Amino acid sequence: MELVRLNKHLKDLNICSRRKADEFIAKGYIKVNGQVVTELGFKLNPATDKVEVLSGVAEEKAQFRYILLNKPKGYVCSKSRVDGKPIFELLPQIKDLTYAGRLDKESHGLVILSNDGKFVYKVFGAEFAKEKEYIVRVNKPVTAEYLARQANGSIVLDDKQLRPAKVKQIGANVYKITLTEGVNRQLRRMAEACDYRVIDLKRIRIHCVNDYGLDSGAWRDLTPHEIKQIMAQ
Repeated sequence: MELVRLNKHLKDLNICSRRKADEFIAKGYIKVNGQVVTELGFKLNPATDKVEVLSGVAEEKAQFRYILLNKPKGYVCSKSRVDGKPIFELLPQIKDLTYAGRLDKESHGLVILSNDGKFVYKVFGAEFAKEKEYIVRVNKPVTAEYLARQANGSIVLDDKQLRPAKVKQIGANVYKITLTEGVNRQLRRMAEACDYRVIDLKRIRIHCVNDYGLDSGAWRDLTPHEIKQIMAQ
């Protein structure tokens, strides 16, 4: 019989998705013929090899989820409908799920959510300085002076001098900017401090996690590699 990848075999057994299977394998929750397997590309013969799922799988399946959402405009990072449609309407019902850093109603792009409080803190806790990258469109052409002020940390918000940022112009009135902090409505207020107005704001990256292949309004589970990279710092 042809050999198959262990993650596919676990999916075929209806234990979990292939992506989640990779996470369980990496954490040492799967045995093959009595030996713990942590190699993500491991192959086996389903007809002759014995697969054992350790208790950590059941425990973890009942506990933590790590989700990436591509938030559309018009949705709010809230569980209340007072200010708009909650992002949780786009997601599966998961107990204690919360977002790691919000986007305002008119902004769109990536939001990470989890019911693992330690993970949420690692994503947006001020001491960890995870990079967040955005594409910003403003109401008039940007100048070298404007870009310099966005980048050099000279702007003060809420009596706090902002950290320097990485800025790259990509259009007449469009630029990419990478921040390592999360002051309320920071990018809109940074633009206003220079007599500009943000007309479109999209978050395209959080640390090692990007929006490639994720449609607006769609979500996916974070990969084991992404979770590991975020927790490592």
